[in-house]
Amino acid sequence: LNILSSNPAYRDLVHQYALPVVPFLFLAVIENAKAVPFWFCPVKSRKAALAWSLLAFLALAKYPFFGSIYLQSLDTWQATREALAHITTQGGVLTTHEISPHLTHRQVIYFTDESHFKGSPPQQWDPFDYVLLNSRHPGWRSSPEFSQTLLAALQKETSFQLLYHRDGVYLFSRIRQEP
Repeated sequence: LNILSSNPAYRDLVHQYALPVVPFLFLAVIENAKAVPFWFCPVKSRKAALAWSLLAFLALAKYPFFGSIYLQSLDTWQATREALAHITTQGGVLTTHEISPHLTHRQVIYFTDESHFKGSPPQQWDPFDYVLLNSRHPGWRSSPEFSQTLLAALQKETSFQLLYHRDGVYLFSRIRQEP
């Protein structure tokens, strides 16, 4: 399913959301090797299976990511969760690359990709019912300056209102026109 995406990030191994299945596949191979030993994986005991599991984990772990990328936005984690709780409809969302996995159940979702928008806010806000920004941590392929540009444009946009703000996390929602 990931290779069908129009976004190139979903087609490489760094950003694969299906990749967490790999450790379980390693465990299946190791357990199977107990019954049918392979020349490269001689597993005869639980200790050997544990050693191979640990070796596989150490080989696949991204140590620099844990301290830098994974913990970088911890200071806005709670505010992001609260903002996500305010998104109640299935409308389109413009948000950061890091927040988008929490909203993948909807049809329209765009990243705050500075190169896609050519460094300026969207000309048309029509596809979006929500805009969720993290100004402290603007995310992959974005910058604090672009995040501030989007915030300024949204504050001037008459079809959107600020629904939530805390710790640099902003959620704007489209103002509904009653018939």
